[in-house]
Amino acid sequence: MKIQEYLKKNRLLTDGAMGTYFEDKYQMDEQMAEAYNIIAPEKVKQIHLEYIDNGAKLIRTNTFAANTMFFENMDKVKEIVRTGYEIAKDAVEKSGQEIYIAADIGPIYDTGFLGENVILEEYYEICDTFLSCGAEIFVLETQSEFTYIQAVTEYLKKKKDVFIIVQFSVDKSGYTRHGLSMEKIIQKAANMESIDAYGFNCGVGAAHLAKLLKKVTFPNEKYITALPNAGYPIELRGRTVYGDNRTYFLEMMEEIAGLGVEILGGCCGTTPEYICQISQKIEFTAKIEKKIGIDKEYSLNKKSSVLEQKLEKGEKAYIVELDPPFDMDISKVMQGAIRLKSVGVDLLTLADSPMARARMDAGKLAAKVQREVEIPVMPHICCRDKNVIAMRSGMLGDYMNNLRHFLIVTGDPVAREAKGNITPVFDFNSIRFMEYLSQMNEDVFSAEPVCYGGALNYHGANPDAIIRRMEMKIEKGCSMFLTQPVYSKEDMERIAYIKERTNTKIMCGIMPLVSYKNAMFMANEMPGIRIPEEIIARYSPEMTREEAQAVGISIAVEIAAAMKEIVDGFYFMTPFNRTEMIAEIIEKIKDL
Repeated sequence: MKIQEYLKKNRLLTDGAMGTYFEDKYQMDEQMAEAYNIIAPEKVKQIHLEYIDNGAKLIRTNTFAANTMFFENMDKVKEIVRTGYEIAKDAVEKSGQEIYIAADIGPIYDTGFLGENVILEEYYEICDTFLSCGAEIFVLETQSEFTYIQAVTEYLKKKKDVFIIVQFSVDKSGYTRHGLSMEKIIQKAANMESIDAYGFNCGVGAAHLAKLLKKVTFPNEKYITALPNAGYPIELRGRTVYGDNRTYFLEMMEEIAGLGVEILGGCCGTTPEYICQISQKIEFTAKIEKKIGIDKEYSLNKKSSVLEQKLEKGEKAYIVELDPPFDMDISKVMQGAIRLKSVGVDLLTLADSPMARARMDAGKLAAKVQREVEIPVMPHICCRDKNVIAMRSGMLGDYMNNLRHFLIVTGDPVAREAKGNITPVFDFNSIRFMEYLSQMNEDVFSAEPVCYGGALNYHGANPDAIIRRMEMKIEKGCSMFLTQPVYSKEDMERIAYIKERTNTKIMCGIMPLVSYKNAMFMANEMPGIRIPEEIIARYSPEMTREEAQAVGISIAVEIAAAMKEIVDGFYFMTPFNRTEMIAEIIEKIKDL
């Protein structure tokens, strides 16, 4: 009987954990459980048989981590996938029962900025390997985002009439590590034609999952899964340990079953004994109706900031970047903010430890400047230094401090000589974090969504590739772009080309050069910035500070005049805290 027919009349009980149970049962060494498909297949088979003997009607292959994040190459991954499926088939044959086998696929993250196409190709190869083994049921489990889900599930459906389950991992508050809310997951998965069943596994215990599921309404009759963890683990002598809470777990699973969930099982910390109790205590031949309702409409109650209102009117915006200090002296930043406010600057922006050198926290300083000077401030959010937890908590704190503008950047790499002492994180790149923020705007900041922009390095060899990356950011909610400094006619032409082909706001970057030495340094030691010889020739080593500064002001005003009809505003990078210089440039530009 196909699984579709079985589910029309019955609930389905899956197995429990493989990885945590394998580790506890065999006290294995540092090898991952999936490696034992090759090293010791009988051990894996024994666990499948234990779950079957204790009532599981569906077992998942021991292939959750079978991908190149954990194994050296695709040949090894495919070997683990093939052997994993064969072991599951052998277990089912030995049991003599009608048991369903699900090809288990865990998430693959872009840990090396490989790009979505490379990740998709790996998913496709894994899927093809399972299909070649005869797989008819697939479980994409412990997902945290939809980036690859539609493409992978549609790929499978085109290849074969398979049954696809997609499961997401949420925390106690009902959010995935990439910021998707449970409500958003349900809304999207329920309406995705290539998904047959969806639900939740891992990340959360049974009590919290029951509480979360009670709050939601399901858009349609599509099958729902619930495979929670056995509570929450502790670290004991270097091992992850779950307590034995089988009685309590069963009570919570009975509550979940009572909500109409059709596919039940367990994740981390659960064992065959957990599955046995569920099998004996929950009625699997009777189905309870789910709470079905109209899809929740997600719409932003958009409250435009003063800056956004100005841009919408077609007026030029003025944004100025100040550098947070390396120490506790913020006097120059505060004095500069006061001066820039006096000339009508719309927004200040503070860099987040540029060049991977630690400065005062941009968000905390931004909150102080905005509060005391009463001018909007936009801290940069750099993805290099913080994991998902820190990024989210930082955003919540910034929002609480009334910050509503952010510039999202991936971040400069850690210098080679610092590696080993300083660890880059990169749980996100700029595009991924923009997607995360778009979810927070819907679910957390809906009363007053934040506005975020991106950096535009227009120097790439292929301008159309730059435009495609910009469009990806725009799709994720990016509302404006701040460019690298502009100096040459070629720079201006490149930005004009980009502007014509994108429906977005662009702020022209202007960084005044303050001396011959400064010009030579920027031209020769700052990657991604091009300064033509004719600009450098306007300086000389013999110039006084005042003379060189006057040249810098003149060049900046000339650039602004040439770009005024092309861009939506200007983004000034303040050299050596010379805010008076920036103030003079702005006053001159306004007179153009």
